[in-house]
Amino acid sequence: MLSVRSRRRKALVAEVDGRVVGFVISYKRRGQAYIDSLAVDPACRDLGIGSRLIGELENLLASEGVEKVALSVKEGNLRALDFYLRRGYSVKGVILFLAADPRRLPEKAPEGFELKRRSASTVSRLRSFKPTTWWSTLTEPVDRMVYKRYTGGEEALLAYKGRRVRGLAEFSLDDELFVDYIALSSYGSLEALRALLSGLRGVAEGVGARTVTIPVDSSKEAIVEELYEAGFRASKTEYLLAKDLQE
Repeated sequence: MLSVRSRRRKALVAEVDGRVVGFVISYKRRGQAYIDSLAVDPACRDLGIGSRLIGELENLLASEGVEKVALSVKEGNLRALDFYLRRGYSVKGVILFLAADPRRLPEKAPEGFELKRRSASTVSRLRSFKPTTWWSTLTEPVDRMVYKRYTGGEEALLAYKGRRVRGLAEFSLDDELFVDYIALSSYGSLEALRALLSGLRGVAEGVGARTVTIPVDSSKEAIVEELYEAGFRASKTEYLLAKDLQE
């Protein structure tokens, strides 16, 4: 991932005696940034390395005009939650990881829709589309550059109505089908979402995946309601935290 150059991504490492003992990776777009990963070698924890990495990153982002930085913390990770709350972050929302048995998903797409499956590396970014998670607007442009260089593992499903794309899902396959990105032509395009779900059912059944999982911002009420109607239930949650850097 680091070999793909992009001004949108910032990566810092911490070294002790020439050895990397921690890193932080963020994505930025205009005045916003999302911290995707922060990790410290367990042997070097409680030395202030995580705090130093976050502080240096925030200073760098602020110097480049970023006004707001956000991140997510897994439910139950109280140590991480306390770490960020002490550093001025506040809880702004909840990300739901909704999971379903693929056999409960729609068997057929709504009338007029056609589904096409492609490698994610061949799909152009749909700039005006609405993603189901806030962070996708920041991470997806860089991820797409990664897909073009490393084509394994990530696939895409596109829902067409006529000649126009109405919805896109990008996913990886393992014991479960994990949909890390869904985008719709508008948040009201629930027919396109139903079409994608029928396609994801076919993909999951074709490889024997037992579960389909989709992350969604809890604030996307219409999408959450539609997914619940289709048989999805919350399997885990994450807190969305944010901090203003220009105060």
